[in-house]
Amino acid sequence: MKKCPDEYISRWFSILHRLSLSYVYDGLKKFNIGSGQVMFLLELYYQDGVSQEELSRLLNIDGANTTRAVRKLEQEGYVRREQNPQDRRAYQIFLTEKALALKPEIFQLIRNWEDTLLQNLSEEERAVFSTLLKRIGHTVADNLRCKGCDFDCN
Repeated sequence: MKKCPDEYISRWFSILHRLSLSYVYDGLKKFNIGSGQVMFLLELYYQDGVSQEELSRLLNIDGANTTRAVRKLEQEGYVRREQNPQDRRAYQIFLTEKALALKPEIFQLIRNWEDTLLQNLSEEERAVFSTLLKRIGHTVADNLRCKGCDFDCN
């Protein structure tokens, strides 16, 4: 028996992902920040000064894409790269004052989007949804890690 396309969970993940990217892009285009770069800023707001390699690992993004995103953020004045004094081959990524000044606006944009996503859910449903989504994320990450992926969602 064929399933209706609406019944595939992955379809809804895909739709929500595309809508999220579009929403974030629209909210940040005036700052020349793309939807693919905002996740780097969010991670750096959480732990500034990580190595570029660690940033790739934390976000589960290959090194080439991380290099492109960091380069774009650096060109726009949002991050600076500094050679790691303990490992001259590695670079640490730091937020600039320009990025720090933008932090409240970025966080508000993300909160607004999450409010939009969850507007028809009660507080209890939101908590359950969040718990289930994290559990799914950890399960998938564990399965990928077993297949050689180095994704860390902790």
